[in-house]
Amino acid sequence: MQDAGAEARLLSTLLHQAIAAGPGAPARVVACVWTALWQVADLGERDGQQGGHAAVSAAVAHIEANLAAPLTVPGIARVVGVSHNHLTRLFRTETGHTVVGYLRRRRLERARHLLRESTLSIPAIAASVGIADLQAFNKACRRELGGSPRAVRAGE
Repeated sequence: MQDAGAEARLLSTLLHQAIAAGPGAPARVVACVWTALWQVADLGERDGQQGGHAAVSAAVAHIEANLAAPLTVPGIARVVGVSHNHLTRLFRTETGHTVVGYLRRRRLERARHLLRESTLSIPAIAASVGIADLQAFNKACRRELGGSPRAVRAGE
């Protein structure tokens, strides 16, 4: 068994959100549970990483917890308590990715997983990864995953 450490509060919040969504919003419940499961899966990877700037760790945690929400770099920077430019520099130095690139990649990794492993509708998956516009979701899937959402779901 693995200790969630600092992530325990976030995991608890995510599971409480799933419970609060209740029977009236089954797609929301599924999205909240998957978010919590992604957090648990990422714990092992994060445990292997030493050091790092607290703002980058906080930004990653905020992104992971809020993938379905509209996120902006200035908004993330405000949450973690640094300037937009400073967060951008720190993030690129530590991860090799821009904040926007990381956000896009995580959203589409989650979308790929949900497309292949769930029976959620494509619009529900798009909404659960923070891309409410289906045309934008389709375009992002084609660009990042190499095919339309239907093709990704079919495993093509």
